[in-house]
Amino acid sequence: MEIIPIYLDRESGSFDIYKKIIYNKHNVKFQNNDLLVISSKYLSISEGRIKELKGVKPSKDSIYYSKLYHINPKMMELIIRESDEIFGGLYGFVLTSTHGIMAPNAGIDKSNIELDRVVLYPKDPFGSIESLRNKFYVDFGIHLYIILSDSRILPMRIGTVGIALACTGFQPINDLRGTTDLFGNILKFTSQNLADGFASLGVMVMGESDRSTPVILIRGSDLVRSDKKMSQDSMGIESKFDIYLRGLSFNPIK
Repeated sequence: MEIIPIYLDRESGSFDIYKKIIYNKHNVKFQNNDLLVISSKYLSISEGRIKELKGVKPSKDSIYYSKLYHINPKMMELIIRESDEIFGGLYGFVLTSTHGIMAPNAGIDKSNIELDRVVLYPKDPFGSIESLRNKFYVDFGIHLYIILSDSRILPMRIGTVGIALACTGFQPINDLRGTTDLFGNILKFTSQNLADGFASLGVMVMGESDRSTPVILIRGSDLVRSDKKMSQDSMGIESKFDIYLRGLSFNPIK
């Protein structure tokens, strides 16, 4: 595979992300079956998903939970608004589900944006990148795969990895159930999440600080093309079936 970082200008307000990618600084050209991994924050900023905390009015609930979890009440208000589910929290963080993905503080980010402003997740992650993919096909006649990535901390691990907030253009799950391992054992539950795997590769190349590479081009990924409309159900499961959340509901074995 070939991995090409795409350097783009820092942005702090709405812009046309399609034009930014097409007219990139190093004049990178795109080919059929290229994979683009795009930072969810970069897309969010392009769509104007930025909030100034000073303009947010906290509700009674957000004031209560802000005291419970030691979070700015204005920030807590945004977390409540943006969350599908709230599972609990601890000092400075609330564990939530947003767009079917478990995320601290509803994925709201205070980094790489001006002081007292925060970036929310895109309103319609799958719809946004599907529209972007269609533009490439209409203008250039090429089929692209696109992953919208975010960084995440895994349970009991140090440091961040990538996760796919959304994807389009390919089959995100490689279902291995019914196949056999090296010893002939039939696999009953195993599947590979290709979208998360490539998202993690993209996030690693993007970096977490000031590299200014919010888009990564991966060529030669050998993904299986699919024009099926993707949704959060294509890659995720309901929280009630998640082994981590279910496991925490039981008493620990001592």
